[in-house]
Amino acid sequence: PEEEGYVKTAAYNYVSRKAFIHGAKNVEMKGKSIVHPKVHIRGDFQTVRIGRYCHIGEGSILRPPSYQASLDTSHEGASENGENEEEKQLIKFLPLIVGSHTQIGKGCVIEAAAVGSSVYIGDNCVISKRVIIKDCCYIASGTVIAQDTVIPPFSRVAGCPGGMIENGLMAESITTTSVDDCVEQFNEFVKTMIQ
Repeated sequence: PEEEGYVKTAAYNYVSRKAFIHGAKNVEMKGKSIVHPKVHIRGDFQTVRIGRYCHIGEGSILRPPSYQASLDTSHEGASENGENEEEKQLIKFLPLIVGSHTQIGKGCVIEAAAVGSSVYIGDNCVISKRVIIKDCCYIASGTVIAQDTVIPPFSRVAGCPGGMIENGLMAESITTTSVDDCVEQFNEFVKTMIQ
């Protein structure tokens, strides 16, 4: 049936026909990435940029992070219907950037400002608003990272709330092995699509 399968874009991204891309004009995918079924990418709030060879697991949500733009709650300038024009604009959104060779597991909610390159995020993780995850990090399945947290490069993070795992730095070789793994996964996926 037409509803099943994946759409191949000009940049060789494979996007499931059952994925939801809201505000597609604001969603930029560099190429050779895979978006699985039931993924929601919210480009209608702000720009979402996804690097090369990224893998976004089934049922995950990528939503640009929000912030409160103003604390001014004065009632000056009320409109005819009694709403304050400034109050309508209190919530703003930042772009969401996902680096290349990054894997996001199934059932994740990602509201980070930035996820670096060569990052692995396990299944059912919550990456809260405005989090910055630097390059070459490992986020264990089920981890919840509190808003405005910065995760340093080569970190292993687990728990609820998420914290650094003791003696948990990633090996520097992760910079090349994660690239190789992501390229291999993409090539295997393409082989299954051809058959």
